[in-house]
Amino acid sequence: MSIHPLRLVAILLLAACVAAGAYHVLKPHTIAYVKLRQGVVKESGQRLEASDLERAELSLGGLFRMQSSPVPGLIAWEEAPRFVGLPLARRVEGGRPLLAEDVERPGAAGQEQALGASMTGISIPVDNVSGVTPYVAVGERVHVYASFEDDAGAHTGLLLKNMPIIGVQREMEGDHPRLKAVTLSLRMDEAVLLTHALHYGKIRLGQASPADGQTAGIGDAAFAAALIKTKKRWIDGEEERS
Repeated sequence: MSIHPLRLVAILLLAACVAAGAYHVLKPHTIAYVKLRQGVVKESGQRLEASDLERAELSLGGLFRMQSSPVPGLIAWEEAPRFVGLPLARRVEGGRPLLAEDVERPGAAGQEQALGASMTGISIPVDNVSGVTPYVAVGERVHVYASFEDDAGAHTGLLLKNMPIIGVQREMEGDHPRLKAVTLSLRMDEAVLLTHALHYGKIRLGQASPADGQTAGIGDAAFAAALIKTKKRWIDGEEERS
């Protein structure tokens, strides 16, 4: 069966149009994004410098061309100047893309994580000494140690263990971060216990090792029970009966 020449021409023209359209839709395109230079190591709270960054490229199929953010989290290279000078929200190492969530945004006191059901967030005023380190980051866990005094004398113990940090507040002194407060995620009973400890005693944070496990809760139950009964309050380093 032969095909009429005009039909053959029409088929060829249609095939050419389909091929041209498919190529326009599917042809690869390149996006430029921000990458941390190899060898860069920055702690949480340190400022991002222009010398820490380099341009990198990623080739994607044409279907991604229609999306405003084809790779969620990546920072477009043209937006790099907006991030220079901002403090980092976590420890970062070079050789990988810089993500938007790696950087603390202007007007925010550190990256905040959402609370789980039946949980509350309590902010603790701390400094670079009582707060473990100025580079503590959201997502890390800490032990909460407390000291108080009652009629039996002075006591120090582990109040809460493996408490997750959901917020960090820092101030910059030049290029050096200064820790001001951390926000912990706690159950309601733990929040009451911590509030009592802040009012009647002193607290200090300790770095929790991943080897300690991830189960959060009251550390020394007997110590916590004794602390919640105390009626003495420490003011300016001296114990006073309220």
